[in-house]
Amino acid sequence: MVINAVRRNVPEKIFGRKYIPYAGAYSTAPKGSKIGRKYSPYITTTKTKRIFDDLEQVISKVNLSDGMTIGFIHNLRYGDFVICEVMDTIASMGYKNLTIASTALFPNHEPLIEHIHSGVISCISGSMNGPIGKAVSTGELNIPTSLRSHGGRARAVECGELHLDVSFIAAPAVDEMGNMNGCQGPSAYGACGFANETDSIYADKVVLVTDNLLTDEPVYPVSIRGDKVDYIVTVDRIGDPKKIVAGSLGRNVTDRHLEIAEQVVKVAEAAGYVKEGMSFQAGAGGVSLGTTQFLHEIMIEREIQGSFIHGGTTGAAVKLLEEGLVRKIFDGQSFDLVAAKSLRENPCHYEWSAQNSYNIWAPGGPLAHYVDVVALGATEIDVDFNVNVNTHSDGLLLHGIGGHTDAAAAQLTIITCPIARKVPIVRDRVTTVSTPGEMIDVLITDAGIAVNPKRVKLRNMLSKGGIEITDITELKDMAYSQAAPPELEFTDEICTVVEYRDGTLLDVVYEVNN
Repeated sequence: MVINAVRRNVPEKIFGRKYIPYAGAYSTAPKGSKIGRKYSPYITTTKTKRIFDDLEQVISKVNLSDGMTIGFIHNLRYGDFVICEVMDTIASMGYKNLTIASTALFPNHEPLIEHIHSGVISCISGSMNGPIGKAVSTGELNIPTSLRSHGGRARAVECGELHLDVSFIAAPAVDEMGNMNGCQGPSAYGACGFANETDSIYADKVVLVTDNLLTDEPVYPVSIRGDKVDYIVTVDRIGDPKKIVAGSLGRNVTDRHLEIAEQVVKVAEAAGYVKEGMSFQAGAGGVSLGTTQFLHEIMIEREIQGSFIHGGTTGAAVKLLEEGLVRKIFDGQSFDLVAAKSLRENPCHYEWSAQNSYNIWAPGGPLAHYVDVVALGATEIDVDFNVNVNTHSDGLLLHGIGGHTDAAAAQLTIITCPIARKVPIVRDRVTTVSTPGEMIDVLITDAGIAVNPKRVKLRNMLSKGGIEITDITELKDMAYSQAAPPELEFTDEICTVVEYRDGTLLDVVYEVNN
């Protein structure tokens, strides 16, 4: 065991892989090399040769074998049908010992637990939200699991660290040439940013799963070109797009959200970022929606036009674009149907890949590094500004990283949360480090605002701008006066690895002692 840069005691080798301990946000140089897709040596003599209406046929065609790694995307979130349907078919065909490398798993993917028990799935690489994460935390599922951010997954796939033997991509619209997009059809989910420059390029075999095969016209715009696609399979439904907005995205904007959101804008303004040409990362949580609302008002009042909005996109962000308050949206994941419609119709609304958005390997840095302001949530934050978004204070693994660690590379990174819920949120030490404290600039809570002590210049700017600053230890003391920290017991069994976006070992999650 070694101590890494966030003072976590982590193993040098786990789940059969030797890890480099996390050494700092930009301390570990990339290793390895970019790899390309191995194209199949077949010639298509008819336009329908690779189009099927039976999953079992397609799975037979991709030469799947035991021990392989299968990629999925999660754009339909709580409404996704593809992952379970594909894995049910694979299980019925007798395959075993497979790694699931989905960009995320949600509560609707709970049926996969049965396939883990039966040995069909032996490893999970990717975010876990809900029952699967809980089952891993409690030891019900004893398989290797690892958490990567969106950018971390893109980097791992690109360098061959995470090799995808076959990827099944939910495709709302596909033409006979294999071109697809995510913004047309009855199951449209908008941007296809997780697969268009990752799975479709680096997976050995690419299968589009669609409920909307267009036979009379080409797909446009194109997210994934047909020359990147091996097979197309039609199914009854790939998912329910109405359930994209669920979980943390489906919460109403409360008065507390608005109070914190107003402080986000005031802090950004005092720091000098609310100005002509500003850029910010949008989101779909209550505070994010409130922040977009306040920015909307200020931009109109001061006749400010922003440069771009980046990240997961909602109707609130689209409204700013349509009113000319921002010039462009770079959309990696659409969070509602308004955003999906805008992506289809507005030429200033661009689909943007996880590679271009978040991959730390990107020459010159990914787009996230050029964003002025981002406000992110937390399940916990500690006095060193380390942030937890993966486990709750009960130790259960209930959330993925998403783009949290990647988006934290913005010029001004703000964490928003109450100081306490049923337990203290501002703590001495977080249960799990998801994003290292060196990436965080400001904490805004319902009880006060704290600035990372390493940001002396920023603290002075905020003070001059009329922002009252509270030491984070004071916020922690207030939190502990409102709620008692839970008494947690963990076993010595590591159940999950938490990687930093460069692939180094940031933290590990231990099984909860039942």
